[in-house]
Amino acid sequence: MKIIKKLIHTILSISGFVPEHMTLMRAFFMLGSVLVSILILPRYTQVNYAIIYFVCSTIVYIGFIFLVLSEHGLRLKLIKRFGEENAYLYYEGFLAFAFFHNGASLTFISQSSVGSGFFGSIPTTVVMLLVVILFCVGMGIKICSAYVVGIPIYYWKDMFLGRKVSDFVVTGPYKYFSNPMYGIGQVQVYAIAIYYNSIYGLIFGALNQLLVFLFYFMAEKPFIYRTYIQPQKNEVTSFRVRYPDNCREEIPRSGARTGDFSHIILICSGLLRRLEVARSITYLCQSQ
Repeated sequence: MKIIKKLIHTILSISGFVPEHMTLMRAFFMLGSVLVSILILPRYTQVNYAIIYFVCSTIVYIGFIFLVLSEHGLRLKLIKRFGEENAYLYYEGFLAFAFFHNGASLTFISQSSVGSGFFGSIPTTVVMLLVVILFCVGMGIKICSAYVVGIPIYYWKDMFLGRKVSDFVVTGPYKYFSNPMYGIGQVQVYAIAIYYNSIYGLIFGALNQLLVFLFYFMAEKPFIYRTYIQPQKNEVTSFRVRYPDNCREEIPRSGARTGDFSHIILICSGLLRRLEVARSITYLCQSQ
């Protein structure tokens, strides 16, 4: 039962809904985001609108983490003004909002450019099999990784505070990958693009992943070295003896974050719209 509760908590948290930190204000913005995804986005089905949405949400998301989490970033002023815990909660709340819309924009691009890809000539069974495998693997790796490292690391709490907040992790996907969510943990985005046969979804999914890797190499990896590697240089030899198969240059991280719940919301919304269209066509045919 504890495992199930933690799993549910992990899924909600990586989607932007962190239960223990949910306030009335955060609930308002997150539920408002869900309603926007269901009720407003479907009215703007042109790919141009979807690209604008992606650009705006990505500037907010990537720009925010660069601005706040850099070594001399805005986090220092926030901590000085509000204190560590309050500053982190404000930061986490805004980042959760950014997570959701980043994920929603990627799914919306695919939904707005159905048929623009090159998967139409491939048998439907093969395409659907590929979609299911990619989506399940991507979501599974992402959820499992977040479950292992914990939600604070998922939201870069250590980078925000500028210090270590958890122990070294060598379990789950981190036995085999240094940063599973930067790579495999993003393939569900491509699964959605393939499902909608959207070349735009593939392109912007790759662009989003590239930007997160950019953040990793410019800001996160230097932080990992300063905080985890450099202080332990004298212990490297003993560590390699204890964990010969897991000794890497980096500390395992949760990696590329997007609002995964927003993917599911938009997919379900799209399927409902398709059902409504099919019913309308059937009704018209019967009427004639």
